Amino acid sequence: MHSHTVNNNSRAIKRKSLSQIVADELRKRIWTGELTFGERLLEADLSSELDISRSSLREAMQTLEYEGLVVNKARKGTFVYNFTKHDMKEINELRYLIEIPALIKTVSHITDHDIEYLKQLLDDMTRLLEEENWYKLFNLDMTFHLTLVNLCGNSRIIKTYKVIQTQIRTFLSQLEPFYAQNKTMFTQEHSMLLDAFKARDEEAVERLAKAHIKQVAVSLDFLESF
Repeated sequence: MHSHTVNNNSRAIKRKSLSQIVADELRKRIWTGELTFGERLLEADLSSELDISRSSLREAMQTLEYEGLVVNKARKGTFVYNFTKHDMKEINELRYLIEIPALIKTVSHITDHDIEYLKQLLDDMTRLLEEENWYKLFNLDMTFHLTLVNLCGNSRIIKTYKVIQTQIRTFLSQLEPFYAQNKTMFTQEHSMLLDAFKARDEEAVERLAKAHIKQVAVSLDFLESF
């Protein structure tokens, strides 16, 4: 494992607690593959490497356990959850059930200002795609979709989506090999969806969103990591 330091300057501390910063760092390591599915998280090593107390590390791990990223096994320790292809398909099915109705509702709430913001996100995503900066790209992809869900006007849908967004992001982290060979598809799908919102075309939004999420599921069959 490469050596890392946690940014714990005073400005960062004001925004987030130390355990939250550590949780962010561990998520990043999982999403970039530095921590692999099923890998044991050694408390002593991590607390020493990150220069934090074990209590702060445990708080961070409890957060990740709640999010479904790690699992604590009695008398064995804490491990990165060993996601399987079946798990990934379940996550995507849940995303489909929650996100599609949300995006349909968003059509009647979205403003031109929202669309301009989403266009800026899409431009940044396109640049990151060309740079093959997958970590930042998939983070922005989540921001793009979360922004659309947040506009749906249903607080319970929004809350439920936020609960599963970490697992959705974990799912996306596995799609790098597929999108590395299908860059145009990634850009086109998001661009067409945004155009449908711009036209306030509810039918097109539903059709394109369904196709996009289904395509993500199909891409799993091309991956060799499961």
